[in-house]
Amino acid sequence: MRTKLTRRSILQGALLVATAASAHAGGALVTDSTTLFVYDSREAQSLALRERLGLPAIDVAQQHAERWSALRALQPEGRIAGLTKWSDHVLVRTLLEEKGLRLRSEARRGALFYWDMS
Repeated sequence: MRTKLTRRSILQGALLVATAASAHAGGALVTDSTTLFVYDSREAQSLALRERLGLPAIDVAQQHAERWSALRALQPEGRIAGLTKWSDHVLVRTLLEEKGLRLRSEARRGALFYWDMS
């Protein structure tokens, strides 16, 4: 199922980018080319942020069907950030912690959570 992008969802994504830095002490949202973004295409706010950032990305909606194969096979290099539901955040965080990454920040954004690991 693909969420319809609206002007409102794009503006919400832009607002999230602008305010993410104030949500955590670690600094600004990392958007360099080594950042991998984890998003949920079923959530308009998450999809809008993914499209705005233009980073390499993994869609958790597909990962549910594929039993998280992309994240299990991932050899992390650099940072991984995401905007997901809490349950997906916990699952992704657990998989990435097994690979040696640590949570750097997390902040609630409405029904979703922005998080950053390295």
